[in-house]
Amino acid sequence: MLKFIQNCWQEDKARRVLWSPVLFGLGIACYFAFTLEPSKWLTLILIETLIILAILFRHYISILRILGFLAIIVAGFATIQLKSIWLNYPTEKLPSDTFYFKGQIVSVDTNYQGRKRFTLKNIQDFDGKIYKGKYRITQRSKKDEAEIGDCVEMVGTISPLSKEVIVDGYQFDRKGYFEGLKGSGFAESRWFKITCSDIGKAKPIASIIANWRQKIVKHIQQILPSSEAAIASAIIAGERGAINEEQYTQYRNSGLAHFLSISGLHMSMLAGLMFFLVRFVIALFPKLALRIDSKKIAAIFAIILSLIYLFISGNAIPAQRAFIMTFVVLLGVLTNRRAISIQTISLAAFIILLVSPEVLVSASFQMSFAAVLGLIAFYEKISHYVQKFLNISGFRKWVRVILLYILGIIISDFIASVMTLPFAIYHFNMIAVYTTLGNFLAGPVIGLVIMPFVLLSLLFMPFGLDTIFLKITGFGISLVNQITFYVASLPNAAIQVPSIPHWGLVLIIGGGLWFIIWQAKWRYWGLFAIVIGLFSIITVRTPDIIISPDAKVVAFKNKQGKLEIVSSRSGRFIKDIWQNKYSFASNKANLQEHPEIKITGTKVIYNNKEYNLDNEIGMSIYINSDGSNNIKTIRDDIGYRYWNK
Repeated sequence: MLKFIQNCWQEDKARRVLWSPVLFGLGIACYFAFTLEPSKWLTLILIETLIILAILFRHYISILRILGFLAIIVAGFATIQLKSIWLNYPTEKLPSDTFYFKGQIVSVDTNYQGRKRFTLKNIQDFDGKIYKGKYRITQRSKKDEAEIGDCVEMVGTISPLSKEVIVDGYQFDRKGYFEGLKGSGFAESRWFKITCSDIGKAKPIASIIANWRQKIVKHIQQILPSSEAAIASAIIAGERGAINEEQYTQYRNSGLAHFLSISGLHMSMLAGLMFFLVRFVIALFPKLALRIDSKKIAAIFAIILSLIYLFISGNAIPAQRAFIMTFVVLLGVLTNRRAISIQTISLAAFIILLVSPEVLVSASFQMSFAAVLGLIAFYEKISHYVQKFLNISGFRKWVRVILLYILGIIISDFIASVMTLPFAIYHFNMIAVYTTLGNFLAGPVIGLVIMPFVLLSLLFMPFGLDTIFLKITGFGISLVNQITFYVASLPNAAIQVPSIPHWGLVLIIGGGLWFIIWQAKWRYWGLFAIVIGLFSIITVRTPDIIISPDAKVVAFKNKQGKLEIVSSRSGRFIKDIWQNKYSFASNKANLQEHPEIKITGTKVIYNNKEYNLDNEIGMSIYINSDGSNNIKTIRDDIGYRYWNK
């Protein structure tokens, strides 16, 4: 066995460097695994220890290699810890009641109800007290208009960031913390513009880009119907707030939700279309085409368009990954090198984790990289077969291209669906059964109608000549909307399943990376880890009782094993999250039918055992009555962290 491992290690010598971003990410994951904030002095001791060991064993290559791997892990750990410390600046305690405040708008978006939200930085109250940090405010009036950089005043309420409302649920406070948010609230009055002399000035470039996005979204909404404008705003400007809940559910259940998030699909299509458009235009002038290298000129224009699209789309993580990979590919064209490889995505992952280490635990990062990693790994194995197919003389070339395009949609969708399935189960508890059908029907419309005319719309928008192109884009979007409605309406289009446990997902990720990165025979060891990780779902149990932090929303397990939720007008947000996490019965629970539990204020008595709810920490009871009355709480799950203060 040792001989086998040594042979595989030597055979995969060229692939070892690909583990660098994996080890860096492992260090970040170790930080998030701590339930208490780790000491920065411990991190410094680890770094110094590694340096001392490297000096002592500088003549031993094998030991230095191991120390190098450990150094990358510690570097990832230190990077996310430094960012946490950097964001942990002291702030004044927010007033508990409605109060007057003013500030400067640094970003504007829309929430899921279609209401405008704006983010203010370093707000001031009536007495001039400054509350450092960013605060996201939702307006109640739809008439108020403001742009990035405007200074406004209003009366409103602001609360600390919401904590997760179910064990292993979405951590709103953690996401907000790393975005620099200190709280969120509502404007109880209209806001009024004021001068910014005593508040400060926004960054000019950020303001220009953000206002660009706002104007593009408004322009789209003026030209297209609301259902088409919402999708167009998402794929052009990265603004998804206008998509209503029913429409988003249809896209999700049909397996086309990825179309709403700007990623490699959009970036590569636009860059590719721009590349071939420039080459086509140059080819119209034979004398010019003979004097210059049209491929390199086209690559430069494609890079510029990709960069502009990155800024317009909101600079989201999938868009960043897509831009880095597109840039490297086009750089390969400029330098006469082939750049589509696993090294490209490895570089993209490392850059993103270095700049924004907190995205490691986000669904967008995990699903985006998983899909592309699977596609590139598959491409590495079958690229020579594709070339052979294109050289077959039995069919005309255009027939082979069409067949390859259709086959490519089916295969790429299947691979991307398989690669992202564990993450969809882990984060969303849902499987879209007909995702291949949805992508097969919508793929040609997206590739041949929507994206080409999105490109033309962007090119002609500065000159005010984009109306016809936007309307054609809207026509394509209406077709895709109809496809999503049809696929989502099929029987059992979306199946709700239990979430994969943490350890199961870790095994799947580790096994998948082992199988894809290595090329020697030991790569098949990764399949065993994947299988064990997939079967981990059978260990998941539905809790017998779930109680919200304020004890106003309660759910019980009935005799059929389904949770019944106590009818209550309050806590709609919490109930929606619970229903997305678990399968609920249609009827409502009645506390009188459960004499084993009593709730009084923040005290819960279950099977003669008393539990206290701590509202300040946001504890939520989550009980499995397996004879020992085990209790799992949100407090124990996330611990005391900077973002949980």
